[in-house]
Amino acid sequence: MPDHASAIRKCVDFLRNYAIFPEKILKTGKFMADSLTLIHGEDAVEKMLFCWHEMERMTGLHLTLHDHIRAFIMPDNTCLLPDVNIHHNPCCDHPQRTRLKCGAHCRVEAMERAAAEGKPFRFQCWRGVVELVMPVYLGKVHAATVFAGAFRDPAFDLSRFPVSYRKKYQQLPVWDDARIPQLEQVLISASYSLLQLAANIRERYVSEPGRKGQIHRFFLYHFKEQVGVPDLAAELNLSESRTVHLLKELFGKGFAELMNEERVRQAEEYLAKTDLPLREIARLTGFRNEYYLSYVFRRIRHCSPGSIRGGRKKKIPEA
Repeated sequence: MPDHASAIRKCVDFLRNYAIFPEKILKTGKFMADSLTLIHGEDAVEKMLFCWHEMERMTGLHLTLHDHIRAFIMPDNTCLLPDVNIHHNPCCDHPQRTRLKCGAHCRVEAMERAAAEGKPFRFQCWRGVVELVMPVYLGKVHAATVFAGAFRDPAFDLSRFPVSYRKKYQQLPVWDDARIPQLEQVLISASYSLLQLAANIRERYVSEPGRKGQIHRFFLYHFKEQVGVPDLAAELNLSESRTVHLLKELFGKGFAELMNEERVRQAEEYLAKTDLPLREIARLTGFRNEYYLSYVFRRIRHCSPGSIRGGRKKKIPEA
């Protein structure tokens, strides 16, 4: 096992420096400093994935991140951390026919518990794999959930699993409650550093100048939250009445309409690229329920949410 204290210090220092000082000269592993000086749109994914894998290398952990508010999705739909929402430890990679059960266990049980508890906790899945689960918040919003592991529980009954799985399970390090403070430290520091770095990259994507750009960014960043004119007014450092007037002046629309348009754009992405149920998409995009999502979607797009998903399924693949 690696020296966790040393690895954590290096990893946290690396990510903290990189998030705050992207121009800093860095030499880490085989990745040379000159390629880390600035992050541009064309290499953002490469750089972010490097940070992620460097964090895994330094800690000796398998890390998984579930992004609940599309914090790592850029306005052009570029994903800065592709495939890090998949558990890649040997036991999770073991052939199985129960992917749906694994997905439900992580997405429903672990993530709902993370949102409810609001702090890191030990989580053991139905296959016996133990991980530390940590919710990541932006303000009061549950932005992401990070899983760190994988560990084994010596008391876990392996009798119902095939021999091939048992061998992989026995190779995992044993979970130790004493690990929690160290793991919390690296997960908290690294997660918030990566979120800050993603926000910095997003600013380069969203480059519209002036008040109009500032307002567009407000809706892009806060579509999942229950915010209103007072929040936008505070962001713009204007009175509420002046903010309402400015929206009409620049867009010819009110706050609620602009927010609904952004939420519909986000929902459209989920409909086109995932099989999530409409209720879950409504939750992820700030709508109070799936019925209101459908109502607003029809009013703005003049079609049903189902027609977007149906069109995706009926599309004939290119030869």
